[in-house]
Amino acid sequence: MSQPLASLRSRLEELLHSLESGRHPGRARLEETLTDGYAWALKLDAECERLERSIGTLAAELDPGSSEQQAKELSHTARRLARAKGDLAALRGLLAALRSEAAEAKVA
Repeated sequence: MSQPLASLRSRLEELLHSLESGRHPGRARLEETLTDGYAWALKLDAECERLERSIGTLAAELDPGSSEQQAKELSHTARRLARAKGDLAALRGLLAALRSEAAEAKVA
C-alpha cells in the first residue's frame, strides 16, 4: 500500500472512530475526506482494470517457448492486481462504514 493511501485510510478510520464515539468531526472535514476516498477508489479501480488487461496480454503471449522472465512478469502483475483489489475492497468498506455512521449521526 502506498503512503498516500495509508494516510487516507488512517484519516477515514479516525473519522469513523470519532463518529462511533459520539464526536462529530464537522461536515466539511467529513465530506472532504469522503471525496478523497472516493477519488482513490476510482484510481484503484482504474489500476485494477489496467492490470487485468496487462495480464490478458501477457498470458496471450505465453507459449511453450516463452522465457522465464515473461512468466515472472505475469506472476508479478497478478500479485499487483491482487494487492490493488485488496486495497480497493478495504477502502470501499471504510467508505461505506463512514458514510453509514455519518448518516446515522446526521453529519452528512
